[in-house]
Amino acid sequence: MQKKWMALLLSLLMAAGCTSCIAEEPVQPAEAQSSAPLQKPEPGENYYGYINFEYLSNGQIPYDKSSYGTFDSIQDNLEKDLSDLIDRCVAKTSFDHPFEQYIKEMYEQYMDVDAREKNGIADLTPIIGAIQDCKTVDEWVAVSGSLYTEYGISSLIRFNVQPDSYDTSVTRLMLSNINTCGSMKENFTRTDAGTENVGSLTEDVLTALEVDPKTARERAAKTARMVTDIASAGLDSSEMLNIEKHYNLYTIDEFAKLYSNVDMDNLMKSFQWKTDAVIVYDVSQAEKANSFFTEEHLQELKDYSLVCIMYDYGKMIPPSYQNNFKDTNNMQKMDEKAKRFVCECLEEEIGILYGKETCTTEVMTAARKMLDDLKTSCGDLIRNSDRLSEDSVKKLTGKLDNMIFLLGYNENYQCPFEITPAKDGGNLLKNSIAVKRGQTKKIREKLSRKAERNTWDMTPVTVNAVYNPAVNTVTIPAVMLSKSAFDPANGEYKNLGMLGYVIAHEMNHAFDSNGYKYDANGCYRPDWMNQKDRDAYQKIMDKATAYYDQYQLLDVYNINGAQTLSENLADLAAVQCILHTTNNKDQQKQIFEGIATQWASLVLVTDVLKQLCGNEHSPEEARVNAVVSSTDQFYEVYDIKQTDKMYVAPENRIKVW
Repeated sequence: MQKKWMALLLSLLMAAGCTSCIAEEPVQPAEAQSSAPLQKPEPGENYYGYINFEYLSNGQIPYDKSSYGTFDSIQDNLEKDLSDLIDRCVAKTSFDHPFEQYIKEMYEQYMDVDAREKNGIADLTPIIGAIQDCKTVDEWVAVSGSLYTEYGISSLIRFNVQPDSYDTSVTRLMLSNINTCGSMKENFTRTDAGTENVGSLTEDVLTALEVDPKTARERAAKTARMVTDIASAGLDSSEMLNIEKHYNLYTIDEFAKLYSNVDMDNLMKSFQWKTDAVIVYDVSQAEKANSFFTEEHLQELKDYSLVCIMYDYGKMIPPSYQNNFKDTNNMQKMDEKAKRFVCECLEEEIGILYGKETCTTEVMTAARKMLDDLKTSCGDLIRNSDRLSEDSVKKLTGKLDNMIFLLGYNENYQCPFEITPAKDGGNLLKNSIAVKRGQTKKIREKLSRKAERNTWDMTPVTVNAVYNPAVNTVTIPAVMLSKSAFDPANGEYKNLGMLGYVIAHEMNHAFDSNGYKYDANGCYRPDWMNQKDRDAYQKIMDKATAYYDQYQLLDVYNINGAQTLSENLADLAAVQCILHTTNNKDQQKQIFEGIATQWASLVLVTDVLKQLCGNEHSPEEARVNAVVSSTDQFYEVYDIKQTDKMYVAPENRIKVW
């Protein structure tokens, strides 16, 4: 009950307006307030709480989560749909699509525990043995190359291929940040979670490989310290979009000097790269990693490579081997584990089948109409913006016109691997390796081709959406067009407040504090707009930063306006764009209701405080209240008065356009 109360306390008592006032009385602990009946707030007091009152009052956070909201509900419905899809594939004896057979084979091979036990980890034994046998760093580099090309696994040397930020028609090899087995940099720098995770994984892996417990603990501690030192040397996540810090183009000779402790010819040959230049994403982290590429740290390098193998392949190995790993002993039934594995291993393939079922003609027609309406609205706002010169209007509308929208799923997807049936000698681990090898090969092949703009940045079953500034593309996965996220029966304007918010948000990332520095083709050109227009936009950015700096949660906790600037601008511009589609107050009211419903979420105060410390997004309630308070239509539709808590003076409202 206390967990639910804390969620309600946050959701219903947050200050709704953008204010710097301090509460007259200190906020009491939940226990002291829990006996007071919850009262539904008025729209002008807390619009988010007003629309979502029943949900916030009666909803429950699952025992294993610290928050639960609309997007979690979409995820739950997706998992049910995928479970049903897998059941139908397994029941088939003839197949309409090869991916159906892939799904059936991988599910049945996972469920065949006897065959998995019989095969053991024989398919991983060669690479594990090769790592253990390394006598020098150069040998470890060579084996790391094989680990990547043949098994699809990276450890401390990790590459990717992407368009050149300054010339997006060209692809470049990029040295990415190290593989941290799921831990963010903040886990290493702000808590002990990252270090503990790496240490625990290393100890488990070494114990499974029959290293004596004392030695395993000692080696695990050294490995964890190494990974922590390297991860901590990297740039903060708040700088992840700063191209000027992450675009570091090195010739191969310059790269050899940066990675001075390895033989560069050996590295490039082992990873099978043919290129004359490399973008180094994070120079500081690369320098720190290089300092560990010595014989002194060879054992840690080898041990962490083994950890990365087991982190990625741990779910495929036989149950008897999994017993050595603490985090794999859960209460899930075998059927549930098998389905989760199939969804993760064949995410794109099962997503294609899901997309074919979800993206009906009715759904796609309605979604495309919404997209066209929002694009027209955004273009109209740009053309009528009083801060833009004629030249900038032409450039920004040209960028909007050149924007590619990828809705649903990739109909032209080519699977880069084949699944071998059990009757033909296939087994779960061997097929899993084939999947990862094929996916890695697909990435490597990009380097030999001209950059493409029609690239899907998310699978069809990813509950999210994304704008990629490097190719000026918006991706809206199929699950975001599912009935739980987008239902034509809800009405056009309610949907505009929900899915429309998502689409308009991603669209307007093209013009946020980072996106506006990229031209219509995705090339990074921070000076492509004239200085006067950039200065005018900077004033809006400064105003938005101050606006969110003053926004308080529980009359105590402030949002970091600089940290959340790009996302806040996309939110503000999105809602401005949506509302511009109609002058009808009833329709605008439906839009506002959709917006508030979209972000409904029960969340623990502690979770929100973590978000305020490092997340680039504002908390859900602010994504409603802070945004609608900045729109003139909100005041007209709900008759908001100057005495209402949600009230923001007209001169303080943020108009992106």
